[in-house]
Amino acid sequence: MPNSTSGTFVFAHRGASALAPENSMEAFLLAFELGAGGIELDAQLTADGIPVVLHDPFFWVHNGEHYLHRDPKEPGMTQRWVGDCLYEEFAGQRVIHPNGASAVIPRLEEVLEALSGKLWIDIELKAGAIYDARLVRVVLDALGSRKDKVLLSSFDHKILNEVAQHDPEIDLLAILHARPINLYQLMAQIPAVMASIDRPFMTRDDALRWREDGLVVYMGGADVVDELVELLNWPIAGLFLDDPRLVGNLANSVD
Repeated sequence: MPNSTSGTFVFAHRGASALAPENSMEAFLLAFELGAGGIELDAQLTADGIPVVLHDPFFWVHNGEHYLHRDPKEPGMTQRWVGDCLYEEFAGQRVIHPNGASAVIPRLEEVLEALSGKLWIDIELKAGAIYDARLVRVVLDALGSRKDKVLLSSFDHKILNEVAQHDPEIDLLAILHARPINLYQLMAQIPAVMASIDRPFMTRDDALRWREDGLVVYMGGADVVDELVELLNWPIAGLFLDDPRLVGNLANSVD
């Protein structure tokens, strides 16, 4: 289970996504170089069952160029759903991000081959409305024996339960974008002991109570950066940050 003996544990959210294109090999390798304790990435399947690392379930094509996060009303843009595409349709294709940078959409195996065992890898299973019944089996097959320092997470808690049925030994993390009515019951049903909850949906007292009761709670969301100095003193297991340097920079400023 992820932990830090020298301060707050940091997962680089979609890699060092504040410094390099999100969910790219560049962002993951940079996070490792910067000393992040782990990386978070998003996994989904192509039509032919290849696990690729991409957050949104679609991308955009215009004049032969591939784009992320475009305005659907922008003239000439064609939306392509990842789950409808064969991997060969965009293999090796550089995808242009909103800031103009570009990067290749990596396969999950590429990330595992480069970084497995070197830092924690949180593989978020993209499911919910785009649930693919093959996803759990394919991701577990991709992991193979490379399960050291790997955990699987999702907003879709039913898919985490599916993982637990296939492999009860693998670490699971439930992602929440809302206040849980009963976090203990939710975690027991998955089952899991780790959760990531956005800053607006938890208090310091919540975090303390959950930790005392044996739950391992991380915090994510855009609000984290605004309160980072305070949150570093909260009884949480760690943070998800787009820029993994932030925690180190704060520590250095205090020194």
